[in-house]
Amino acid sequence: MYLNKHLICSLTRYPKMMDLDLEDLMEALQYKLPGMDLEGTKFRGGFEIFIPIEGVTYTNVDGLVRQHYFIVTVDLIKNAIRTYIYKEERLNADFALIRVPFCRIIHAIKEYVKEHRAVDKLLSRIIT
Repeated sequence: MYLNKHLICSLTRYPKMMDLDLEDLMEALQYKLPGMDLEGTKFRGGFEIFIPIEGVTYTNVDGLVRQHYFIVTVDLIKNAIRTYIYKEERLNADFALIRVPFCRIIHAIKEYVKEHRAVDKLLSRIIT
């Protein structure tokens, strides 16, 4: 089965009071996803984390072979975390190769948001 015609995206919402930053999320993902390489960049209104998909490449319009990435985009304005595959329309890989790491990333993000909310609730009880 090939994924080159399927949209692969996951959306996770988080509370408006939750304060996310690039360094904190990258540190949490490095802990929850050992062995995965992470790179991050900030932009106005959020940040992105790039995670290379091992062994999955595509050829760009110039004929150069490029790496596919899982991209985690945090939109601080809409309070949403979106996970998707970069250049998904050019993806030509076996489903089993993509599914497991994609599910691990989504699970790690949801777990991080859940833990962050629990800590925020605990701290608000202590402070008040």
